[in-house]
Amino acid sequence: MTSIASRLGRAPLLVLVLLLAACSGAPPADPPPATSASGSGVLPSEDDLRTAVESALAGSGVPGGAVVVSDAAGGSTTVVFGERAPGEPVTADTRFAYRSITKSFVGTVILQLADEKRLSLEDPVSKYVAGVPNGDRITIAELGDMRSGLANYSARPGLGAMLGKDPARDPQTSELLALSYAVKPVAPGTAYEYSNTNTLLLGEVIRKVTGDDWVTAVDQRLLRPLKLESVGNGFVSGSENATGFQLADGKIAEQLPVVAPGWFGAAGGLTGNAADLAVWGRSLGSGSLVSQGAQRWRLDQFGSTADDPASPLYDAYGFALGRTDGWRGHTGTGLGFQGLVMYDPATEHVIAVLINGTGENPDLPATVFEAVRKL
Repeated sequence: MTSIASRLGRAPLLVLVLLLAACSGAPPADPPPATSASGSGVLPSEDDLRTAVESALAGSGVPGGAVVVSDAAGGSTTVVFGERAPGEPVTADTRFAYRSITKSFVGTVILQLADEKRLSLEDPVSKYVAGVPNGDRITIAELGDMRSGLANYSARPGLGAMLGKDPARDPQTSELLALSYAVKPVAPGTAYEYSNTNTLLLGEVIRKVTGDDWVTAVDQRLLRPLKLESVGNGFVSGSENATGFQLADGKIAEQLPVVAPGWFGAAGGLTGNAADLAVWGRSLGSGSLVSQGAQRWRLDQFGSTADDPASPLYDAYGFALGRTDGWRGHTGTGLGFQGLVMYDPATEHVIAVLINGTGENPDLPATVFEAVRKL
């Protein structure tokens, strides 16, 4: 495999591309139903997994990544490949940005608060956050279901100028919400439209209800119980962090700067390694940290994503949870990182994928997922 340094040396510098945790891009054509090593109850071998991953990413220019397949008995197969930064190989401990997978953590905290009767999912967002357009009509459920009608702040032209001035600055959530509020919303509940604004507001609801920011709530309620020690908000200095890269024409085109997690907030600020992501995917898919009633409600929320042609890879989306061909989980992409974690309720197998490159195809982890689940 060619090193990042040599590939960068041949690549032209590109303008910083804004791919904030939007997971934009239409999903690939629906594949035929496939059985897998998961279906047989047998985990793939490391060699078979590596071959599948390399085949799925061939010609993509992805610098590096990590893939984990785990089963309900605690077994797993892990493959790491490439470089996390120039001259630094990816290892099992390498931390990648989770981007929009963060939404699934935030949504789960909201469900816990509903379990505790500290909020109702049918409450209007205006009960907790002032100044939201249509806030007296938009419910918490509609925020998580992506049916609020609020514009996506990360798709607004003004964000590029703000971020370009100082990507290392942590903006206030109010600055990002203002970008969304400048656009007239559509009526809530009328259509599915994937919008990072929704999850920013869920983070603000958590702050109002608990007195803690969303980062603290996620840490105390989810990360600590599951022992997800690598997961946190943004990259931690001194850790084995991956660097994000922009790809073009199957090559590395640009090494991207570190972007402060505040630009993503509750919509995409978390980072972590692939093993911890797989643990999270199992909890998310099985509903281990919410009541049975809350999990049933969450699964009942699944609705078609057909209204939004730029939706991420899902054939249905519910409350901070996506579904594709029966697997449940979440994807994320933006500014040099892509990820996916999916749980199969039929076999209780999990597939987690993290890579450190973004380009023309925002669904590279989905391509890996399709290849791996057929093993």
